[in-house]
Amino acid sequence: MKTTLQIFAAALISTAWLNLVAADETNETNETIYFLVAAPGPVPGTYLNNDSYLLPLSKQEDIDHARFLISLGRSVFSEAHQTIVGARVGPGKDGINRNYLDPKFPEWSWHVVEFFEFGDYSIEILDGGPSGVETDPDWYMGDPDGRHGLIAFWQYTVVRELGSVPLYLSIVPDGQNLQFYWSGVGTNYVYTFEGKESLASPNWLAIPGGSWPLKTNQWTLPRTNATARFYRVRAEQTQQ
Repeated sequence: MKTTLQIFAAALISTAWLNLVAADETNETNETIYFLVAAPGPVPGTYLNNDSYLLPLSKQEDIDHARFLISLGRSVFSEAHQTIVGARVGPGKDGINRNYLDPKFPEWSWHVVEFFEFGDYSIEILDGGPSGVETDPDWYMGDPDGRHGLIAFWQYTVVRELGSVPLYLSIVPDGQNLQFYWSGVGTNYVYTFEGKESLASPNWLAIPGGSWPLKTNQWTLPRTNATARFYRVRAEQTQQ
C-alpha cells in the first residue's frame, strides 16, 4: 500500500478543462462548480502560504475564466489575466469551505457568500489570505468600519477545479496507523468510509469498527487492519 498522501474522488469529479469556452455560452443548469483558490509558489505544485479556500461559481462565463486561469499555471502572473478573486465572505462553517492544502481538510469559520468578479487589482485593505481571515473575526463578520466581509487577495488565484461535489479523501501515515481524512459537501451530510480489494469488484464494503454512516471526517485504521487496497467515502444527506 502506498503511504504517501493520496487524494481520491469519492464521486465523479470534473477535471480541469484547459480550454477557454466562448463567453456567450451559458451554464443552463446553473450548477455550482467549486474551485480551489491558493497562492502558487515558484515551483509547480508548491504554494506560498499553504492555505486555500473554496470558490463556488455558477455563471458559465465565470467558470470559463476560472478554467482559463488554471490552464496558465504559474504564468498566470506573467501579465494581466484578471487573477484576483473579488468576493464577499460571511460567518459560519458550511461543511465545504476547507483548507485543501492541509491533508486534514480543516474547516474555516467562514465561507464565500457572494462572488463579484475577477480583476487585476484591489485595494490594500482587502489583501491577505484565508488564515488571516480566520484569525480576524471582524473580517468575516463584516465589520462595518472595515472590510465589510470583502476579500481580494493579491497573491491568490484559482489553481484547481474540484467539481460540483468537492468530496476528497487523504491518507496520512502515522506510525503503526493510517489516518484517513476527507472533505465535506455540506452541513447536513453523513459519511460512510468504504474499501475493497480490487477495482474489478463491484462491491464496496463499510470499514469495520464504525456505526456508519457517521458525521465525521476522520478515521484511524491500524496498518494491520488495512487489508483493502482501495478506499472511498460515500456521502448521504440527512434531515437531522
